Amino acid sequence: MSDERISVRGGTIQTPDGFFRADVLISGERVLALVEPGEPFAADREIDATGLWVMPGVVDLHAHTRVPGYEYKEDYVTASQAAAVGGVTLFVDMPNVEPPTTTLELFEEKRSRADKDSIIDYGHFVAPTVPEEIAPMAEAGATGYKVFQVKGGYPHDPRLALDDPGRLLATFRKIEQTGLPCVVHPFAQTVFEELSEEAFAEGRPRDIWTFSDIYTRDVVWRSAVGTLIDLQRETGVRLHIVHTHSAGSLRLVRAGKAEGLRITAACDPKYIHLRDEDMEKQGARAIPGGFVTGDDERMDEVWRSLDDGTLDVIDSDHAPHTLEDLELMEKDPWTGPFGAPHYDHYLSLLLTDVHEGRIRLERLVDLLTATPAKILGLYPERGAILPGSYADIVLIDPDATVLPQDGQMKSKAGWTPYDGWTFHGGPVMTMLRGTVIAERGEVMVDNGFGQYVAGVSQR
Repeated sequence: MSDERISVRGGTIQTPDGFFRADVLISGERVLALVEPGEPFAADREIDATGLWVMPGVVDLHAHTRVPGYEYKEDYVTASQAAAVGGVTLFVDMPNVEPPTTTLELFEEKRSRADKDSIIDYGHFVAPTVPEEIAPMAEAGATGYKVFQVKGGYPHDPRLALDDPGRLLATFRKIEQTGLPCVVHPFAQTVFEELSEEAFAEGRPRDIWTFSDIYTRDVVWRSAVGTLIDLQRETGVRLHIVHTHSAGSLRLVRAGKAEGLRITAACDPKYIHLRDEDMEKQGARAIPGGFVTGDDERMDEVWRSLDDGTLDVIDSDHAPHTLEDLELMEKDPWTGPFGAPHYDHYLSLLLTDVHEGRIRLERLVDLLTATPAKILGLYPERGAILPGSYADIVLIDPDATVLPQDGQMKSKAGWTPYDGWTFHGGPVMTMLRGTVIAERGEVMVDNGFGQYVAGVSQR
């Protein structure tokens, strides 16, 4: 660890409570002090942030690195490089790989792969489908657990599905004893299957349009979230619900929080940005967002929930597949893979929402930095720019024009669902623990610079 002193001068620091002008003094890996602009102090290196926003590095709780087993889609090197140039300094990835992370041995093998390759700090949410492995994985440093209620073709691995309420109850009890977060992909699988059969009986085709319509139905998500909240109330588990985009689900989360339940919720970009016209142009590249145009109730509730704190996090769900994989989705969406790479342009997409008045900047900073760090038990060491915090910092040019293009990305997938869009604002430098890891789209550190982040029990 270097004891180099770095000053970040002339920028505007953005926080969940608003902005202020200050210079940042970094010593080694941590923030030493925030000082009045222009105040003299000794530094080995000065970074000119004039005209830039200075923001904590993004903490993302929803990554799919595809390691092991699916490295042809993405790996720790390419995922972390895309994250770094996109302003992400810590990600937590998921267990739906091959083999899935269901045991202590598999967890340790996966972690050893990341140790060699990731350039940003990382954690891992393990699968709790083997009850006797839940406690040992916690003791070995698992960041938390990931439960899938959905099952079908990859990435929704049937081996990881926990969709029976009794099994979920027992699993939640064991996870609660660890004090770690339990992340759940909610989905009423049998409701989805019944709605699918009804659609086929009506003569609707087995295509991406029918699939997306049914997949995003409120009842599929609302009924699952209702069950999860009931089981949280019974067990006290630290429940974090992802893909929370249906109006009914959000109302249930809001009511549960008002009751004082330990619930947090996240939404990801595809559900609030990709529309039916994008599916017309891109096909499976835009699944399963779709059907946003005209769905005013859902979208009004999502943006309201982002503003009022019902939604705690905007995670990326960085989920790369090759374009060849998506051809399988076009042939049969009920078994084919879907998901999109997001890291290269994740922050720019959301900064555009700020620019266009859909969300306040201070809320976005909270959703991307402070609150996800709190969910992991890492705040204020992470997710903040305060004396003593790790110097995880992203410098943003709020006036930059960003033009996402296929083939112009660090992600191995090489394509983006936002090809041809225009974004307003973007990261120009990313620092992790006081080291510049990316600058203007170029990676500045070697593979393996990232460090593992273990779970913090919050019983």
